[in-house]
Amino acid sequence: MVPWIPSWDPAVSLPFTEYFIGKDETPMVSIPSQTSSGWGAQIIARIVGFTCLFGFLADMVALTLPLGAGAAWRVGLLQQLGDRSIVLLFGLALIILSFWDSPQLRKPFAYISLATGVLFLLLCILVIRDSLALQSQAVDRISQEAQQLQTQVEQSKTNPEITANATPEDFAQALTAIESQADTLKQNAKTTLTKTSLAGTSNFVVMGIGLLSLGRVGLGGVGGMAPRVSGGSRKQRRVSS
Repeated sequence: MVPWIPSWDPAVSLPFTEYFIGKDETPMVSIPSQTSSGWGAQIIARIVGFTCLFGFLADMVALTLPLGAGAAWRVGLLQQLGDRSIVLLFGLALIILSFWDSPQLRKPFAYISLATGVLFLLLCILVIRDSLALQSQAVDRISQEAQQLQTQVEQSKTNPEITANATPEDFAQALTAIESQADTLKQNAKTTLTKTSLAGTSNFVVMGIGLLSLGRVGLGGVGGMAPRVSGGSRKQRRVSS
Protein backbone atom coordinates (compact mmCIF):
# COMPACT_ATOMS: atom_id res chain seq x y z
CA MET A 1 0.00 0.00 0.00
CA VAL A 2 1.42 3.41 -1.04
CA PRO A 3 1.29 5.96 1.76
CA TRP A 4 -0.61 9.14 1.09
CA ILE A 5 1.60 12.20 0.43
CA PRO A 6 -0.06 15.60 0.50
CA SER A 7 0.36 17.57 -2.72
CA TRP A 8 1.98 21.01 -2.72
CA ASP A 9 0.19 23.72 -4.66
CA PRO A 10 2.36 26.86 -5.31
CA ALA A 11 -0.77 28.92 -5.99
CA VAL A 12 -2.06 28.16 -2.51
CA SER A 13 1.20 28.74 -0.64
CA LEU A 14 2.17 31.89 -2.58
CA PRO A 15 0.36 34.34 -0.28
CA PHE A 16 2.12 32.81 2.70
CA THR A 17 5.49 33.21 0.92
CA GLU A 18 4.74 36.80 -0.13
CA TYR A 19 3.95 37.67 3.45
CA PHE A 20 7.52 36.96 4.43
CA ILE A 21 9.68 37.72 1.40
CA GLY A 22 7.50 39.60 -1.11
CA LYS A 23 6.38 38.75 -4.60
CA ASP A 24 9.84 38.78 -6.15
CA GLU A 25 11.25 36.72 -3.30
CA THR A 26 13.74 39.47 -2.36
CA PRO A 27 13.55 40.63 1.25
CA MET A 28 13.29 44.36 1.95
CA VAL A 29 15.96 45.98 4.15
CA SER A 30 15.35 49.51 5.45
CA ILE A 31 18.28 51.90 5.74
CA PRO A 32 18.17 54.40 8.63
CA SER A 33 17.32 57.99 7.86
CA GLN A 34 20.15 60.43 7.09
CA THR A 35 18.22 63.47 8.29
CA SER A 36 20.09 63.76 11.57
CA SER A 37 23.53 63.73 9.91
CA GLY A 38 22.38 66.24 7.27
CA TRP A 39 21.03 68.57 9.95
CA GLY A 40 24.33 68.30 11.83
CA ALA A 41 26.25 69.26 8.69
CA GLN A 42 24.05 72.33 8.26
CA ILE A 43 24.67 73.43 11.84
CA ILE A 44 28.44 73.02 11.46
CA ALA A 45 28.43 74.96 8.17
CA ARG A 46 26.38 77.73 9.79
CA ILE A 47 28.72 78.02 12.78
CA VAL A 48 31.87 78.13 10.65
CA GLY A 49 30.27 80.52 8.15
CA PHE A 50 29.19 83.08 10.74
CA THR A 51 32.56 82.78 12.48
CA CYS A 52 34.36 83.62 9.23
CA LEU A 53 31.96 86.47 8.48
CA PHE A 54 32.21 88.14 11.90
CA GLY A 55 35.97 87.54 12.00
CA PHE A 56 36.35 89.31 8.65
CA LEU A 57 34.24 92.26 9.82
CA ALA A 58 36.19 92.54 13.07
CA ASP A 59 39.51 92.57 11.21
CA MET A 60 38.36 95.27 8.81
CA VAL A 61 37.05 97.49 11.62
CA ALA A 62 40.37 97.14 13.46
CA LEU A 63 42.32 97.98 10.30
CA THR A 64 40.12 100.94 9.40
CA LEU A 65 40.42 102.64 12.78
CA PRO A 66 41.73 105.22 13.26
CA LEU A 67 40.42 106.68 10.04
CA GLY A 68 43.04 108.10 7.73
CA ALA A 69 43.14 110.02 4.50
CA GLY A 70 45.17 110.07 1.34
CA ALA A 71 46.04 107.60 -1.38
CA ALA A 72 48.68 105.78 0.69
CA TRP A 73 46.21 105.00 3.50
CA ARG A 74 43.56 103.81 1.04
CA VAL A 75 46.00 101.58 -0.85
CA GLY A 76 47.14 99.94 2.38
CA LEU A 77 43.57 99.40 3.56
CA LEU A 78 42.42 98.00 0.22
CA GLN A 79 45.40 95.67 0.11
CA GLN A 80 44.43 94.28 3.54
CA LEU A 81 40.82 93.97 2.39
CA GLY A 82 41.85 92.03 -0.70
CA ASP A 83 44.09 89.71 1.29
CA ARG A 84 41.24 88.83 3.70
CA SER A 85 38.48 88.61 1.09
CA ILE A 86 38.85 84.82 0.78
CA VAL A 87 37.59 84.54 4.37
CA LEU A 88 34.49 86.52 3.41
CA LEU A 89 33.86 84.34 0.36
CA PHE A 90 34.28 81.14 2.36
CA GLY A 91 32.00 82.36 5.15
CA LEU A 92 29.20 83.45 2.83
CA ALA A 93 29.41 80.18 0.91
CA LEU A 94 28.97 78.15 4.10
CA ILE A 95 26.11 80.33 5.32
CA ILE A 96 24.25 80.07 2.01
CA LEU A 97 24.77 76.31 2.00
CA SER A 98 23.53 75.95 5.58
CA PHE A 99 20.30 77.83 4.74
CA TRP A 100 19.72 76.07 1.41
CA ASP A 101 16.50 74.43 2.56
CA SER A 102 15.16 77.84 3.74
CA PRO A 103 14.93 80.25 0.78
CA GLN A 104 13.69 83.11 2.98
CA LEU A 105 16.95 82.91 4.98
CA ARG A 106 19.25 81.98 2.11
CA LYS A 107 18.35 84.73 -0.35
CA PRO A 108 19.35 87.72 1.86
CA PHE A 109 22.88 86.35 2.08
CA ALA A 110 22.85 85.72 -1.66
CA TYR A 111 21.99 89.38 -2.23
CA ILE A 112 24.80 90.37 0.16
CA SER A 113 27.19 88.25 -1.90
CA LEU A 114 26.04 89.89 -5.13
CA ALA A 115 26.37 93.40 -3.71
CA THR A 116 29.82 92.67 -2.29
CA GLY A 117 30.94 91.22 -5.62
CA VAL A 118 29.88 94.39 -7.44
CA LEU A 119 31.65 96.50 -4.78
CA PHE A 120 34.88 94.53 -5.21
CA LEU A 121 34.83 95.06 -8.96
CA LEU A 122 34.30 98.80 -8.47
CA LEU A 123 37.17 98.93 -5.96
CA CYS A 124 39.52 97.89 -8.77
CA ILE A 125 39.11 101.36 -10.26
CA LEU A 126 40.00 102.97 -6.93
CA VAL A 127 43.08 100.77 -6.55
CA ILE A 128 44.37 101.71 -10.00
CA ARG A 129 43.71 105.43 -9.46
CA ASP A 130 45.42 105.54 -6.07
CA SER A 131 48.39 103.54 -7.35
CA LEU A 132 48.91 106.00 -10.20
CA ALA A 133 48.66 108.88 -7.73
CA LEU A 134 51.25 107.28 -5.47
CA GLN A 135 53.58 106.75 -8.42
CA SER A 136 53.35 110.41 -9.32
CA GLN A 137 53.95 111.49 -5.72
CA ALA A 138 56.96 109.18 -5.34
CA VAL A 139 58.54 110.38 -8.59
CA ASP A 140 58.00 114.03 -7.66
CA ARG A 141 59.49 113.51 -4.18
CA ILE A 142 62.58 111.78 -5.59
CA SER A 143 63.01 114.53 -8.16
CA GLN A 144 62.81 117.22 -5.49
CA GLU A 145 65.37 115.47 -3.28
CA ALA A 146 67.72 115.01 -6.23
CA GLN A 147 67.32 118.67 -7.15
CA GLN A 148 68.21 119.73 -3.61
CA LEU A 149 71.36 117.59 -3.65
CA GLN A 150 72.39 118.98 -7.01
CA THR A 151 71.87 122.51 -5.70
CA GLN A 152 74.11 121.75 -2.72
CA VAL A 153 76.83 120.45 -5.06
CA GLU A 154 76.60 123.58 -7.20
CA GLN A 155 76.86 125.78 -4.11
CA SER A 156 79.89 123.82 -2.97
CA LYS A 157 81.78 124.97 -6.06
CA THR A 158 81.93 128.48 -4.60
CA ASN A 159 83.19 127.30 -1.20
CA PRO A 160 86.99 127.71 -1.04
CA GLU A 161 87.40 125.06 1.64
CA ILE A 162 85.71 122.45 -0.57
CA THR A 163 87.26 123.51 -3.87
CA ALA A 164 90.71 123.26 -2.30
CA ASN A 165 90.30 119.50 -1.94
CA ALA A 166 88.08 118.77 -4.96
CA THR A 167 88.51 119.14 -8.69
CA PRO A 168 85.85 120.10 -11.24
CA GLU A 169 85.73 116.44 -12.29
CA ASP A 170 84.76 115.49 -8.76
CA PHE A 171 81.80 117.88 -8.85
CA ALA A 172 80.74 116.54 -12.24
CA GLN A 173 80.90 112.94 -10.99
CA ALA A 174 78.83 113.87 -7.94
CA LEU A 175 76.13 115.42 -10.10
CA THR A 176 76.10 112.38 -12.38
CA ALA A 177 75.86 109.99 -9.42
CA ILE A 178 72.94 111.95 -7.97
CA GLU A 179 71.09 111.86 -11.28
CA SER A 180 71.75 108.14 -11.73
CA GLN A 181 70.56 107.27 -8.23
CA ALA A 182 67.44 109.38 -8.72
CA ASP A 183 66.59 107.52 -11.93
CA THR A 184 67.09 104.17 -10.20
CA LEU A 185 64.88 105.16 -7.28
CA LYS A 186 62.16 106.36 -9.65
CA GLN A 187 62.20 103.09 -11.57
CA ASN A 188 62.09 101.02 -8.37
CA ALA A 189 59.18 103.06 -7.04
CA LYS A 190 57.24 102.61 -10.28
CA THR A 191 57.91 98.87 -10.38
CA THR A 192 56.90 98.32 -6.75
CA LEU A 193 53.70 100.32 -7.01
CA THR A 194 52.79 98.68 -10.32
CA LYS A 195 53.16 95.20 -8.80
CA THR A 196 51.07 96.24 -5.80
CA SER A 197 48.38 97.64 -8.08
CA LEU A 198 48.26 94.52 -10.26
CA ALA A 199 48.11 92.21 -7.24
CA GLY A 200 45.31 94.19 -5.60
CA THR A 201 43.34 94.56 -8.82
CA SER A 202 43.55 90.89 -9.75
CA ASN A 203 42.56 89.89 -6.22
CA PHE A 204 39.47 92.08 -6.29
CA VAL A 205 38.52 90.86 -9.77
CA VAL A 206 38.77 87.19 -8.80
CA MET A 207 36.93 87.64 -5.50
CA GLY A 208 34.31 89.85 -7.15
CA ILE A 209 33.55 87.24 -9.80
CA GLY A 210 33.47 84.53 -7.14
CA LEU A 211 31.04 86.47 -4.97
CA LEU A 212 28.80 87.25 -7.95
CA SER A 213 28.73 83.58 -8.91
CA LEU A 214 27.99 82.57 -5.33
CA GLY A 215 25.12 85.05 -5.11
CA ARG A 216 23.67 83.84 -8.41
CA VAL A 217 23.77 80.25 -7.23
CA GLY A 218 22.23 81.28 -3.92
CA LEU A 219 19.30 82.83 -5.76
CA GLY A 220 18.79 79.61 -7.74
CA GLY A 221 19.99 81.13 -10.99
CA VAL A 222 21.83 78.05 -12.25
CA GLY A 223 19.12 75.79 -13.55
CA GLY A 224 17.24 76.03 -10.29
CA MET A 225 19.32 73.14 -8.96
CA ALA A 226 20.17 73.02 -5.30
CA PRO A 227 22.74 70.91 -3.50
CA ARG A 228 21.05 68.80 -0.88
CA VAL A 229 22.61 68.65 2.56
CA SER A 230 20.02 66.43 4.26
CA GLY A 231 19.00 62.98 3.04
CA GLY A 232 15.49 61.58 2.59
CA SER A 233 13.37 60.36 5.47
CA ARG A 234 13.70 56.65 4.59
CA LYS A 235 15.40 54.72 1.81
CA GLN A 236 14.95 51.08 0.96
CA ARG A 237 17.26 48.73 -0.87
CA ARG A 238 16.59 45.27 -2.13
CA VAL A 239 19.05 42.60 -1.11
CA SER A 240 18.90 39.41 -3.10
CA SER A 241 18.36 36.37 -1.01
